[in-house]
Amino acid sequence: MMLRQDFNRRHSPNRRKTLVEAYLDTEGARLQVEILDVSYDGMRLAVPHVMSPGTPVTIETMGARIPAIVHWHRGGQAGVRLLDRLDRAVLVALETADDDLAEFR
Repeated sequence: MMLRQDFNRRHSPNRRKTLVEAYLDTEGARLQVEILDVSYDGMRLAVPHVMSPGTPVTIETMGARIPAIVHWHRGGQAGVRLLDRLDRAVLVALETADDDLAEFR
């Protein structure tokens, strides 16, 4: 059996695209960011500054404060690993925030 060369190990079937504004608190700074995709245990963010891997952050959005650690940064985007799994209600709200047809599904 042969595996495709372009196999993406980072692909997660549980990751959902979204577009939600949020605030990121880190090392005494508060940055406005956008959440680009979300899963129970991580997020991909559009960030205005370089973020060092290992930096602890708190993401504030939709009334929730979400503690996380920066996992990677590349080209104006950062991936964060959440310290606790997202509550289902928060995850659903984030997943459907940019979906105009969500109420009909």
